[in-house]
Amino acid sequence: MFFRRRTQHTSLDIWPGFVDALATLLIVVIFVLMTFIVSQLSLTDALQGRDQALVSLTQKLNTLADTLGLEKKQHTETLQKNHQLEESLVALQTQISLLKASVGTLETEKTQTQQKNQSLLEELQTLNQSLLDLKKTLNLQTEDADTAKKEFENTLAMKLSELKDLQAQLQTLQLTHQDLTTEHKKNLSLNRLGQYRSEFFAKLQQAIGERSDMLIVGDRFVFQSEVLFEKASAELGVEGKKKLDQLIGALKEIGTKIPGDLRWVLRVDGHTDQLPIKTAQFPSNWELSSARAISVVKYMIEKGIDPHRLVAAGFGEHQPLNQKRQDEKDLARNRRIEFKLDQR
Repeated sequence: MFFRRRTQHTSLDIWPGFVDALATLLIVVIFVLMTFIVSQLSLTDALQGRDQALVSLTQKLNTLADTLGLEKKQHTETLQKNHQLEESLVALQTQISLLKASVGTLETEKTQTQQKNQSLLEELQTLNQSLLDLKKTLNLQTEDADTAKKEFENTLAMKLSELKDLQAQLQTLQLTHQDLTTEHKKNLSLNRLGQYRSEFFAKLQQAIGERSDMLIVGDRFVFQSEVLFEKASAELGVEGKKKLDQLIGALKEIGTKIPGDLRWVLRVDGHTDQLPIKTAQFPSNWELSSARAISVVKYMIEKGIDPHRLVAAGFGEHQPLNQKRQDEKDLARNRRIEFKLDQR
């Protein structure tokens, strides 16, 4: 504050006095000049060019006035800069005080850290001494430890070998259990499906009646090919479609009763007799049997059976019911379409 007052006092004492002195000097000079000019005017009133002298003098006076205004402006700017410097000085003094306080805090923390480091060094020395003592003890017990280690490793190897054998046996038992579980589930599904298969065949037999060309053989319902197709043909006949309609009706009725967790399908298997066939449409019995099974499946789909519930397969002449080839009756038995309600 003393510095600030001193600066203000110095500024107020020097610059105003200087300006006043300069103004007084200018007034004196102006007065002298005016006196001189008046004297000259009175003496040289008749002389030409007095107007030019006056203009020149006026210009000089204006220049002096501008100079005086510039000096006043610079004085004002100087005062403003001094004021800003004083404010900056106060701010710096405040920062210095804060820094001194921070330095004091840091010195205190440094002292505490040094004390902690000293304590840690002492503890480290104690631990090093303890470590040396432990090393001495371990060196004394090395031989006994090696012997015990070898015995432990031998025992561990034997136990690991026994464990591997037990794991292999456990894996075998798990696989066996898994196979048995899968087989058991499959058998349960087949047993459940067998109940619906029997009901399906019963309803189908009731609808069709007693016929020698449509009968149940084991778990299959067998149609003689002549019931559905002409000889060497895979196109369904009118009568054949009527017979299939009866089968489709029974299948739809039973399908609504079968639980959703049973993944069932109706297999349609085509079979031919042993006589070879070779035409442009059917180069062998394989093509003929497959085409007949596919024709049946397509017709059943047209009648509303879900295609996911149907399977078509062709066996050619390789799954005969009768191995004999002595007469037409034996051959006719082998030409057939089989239907089996099976698990997918």
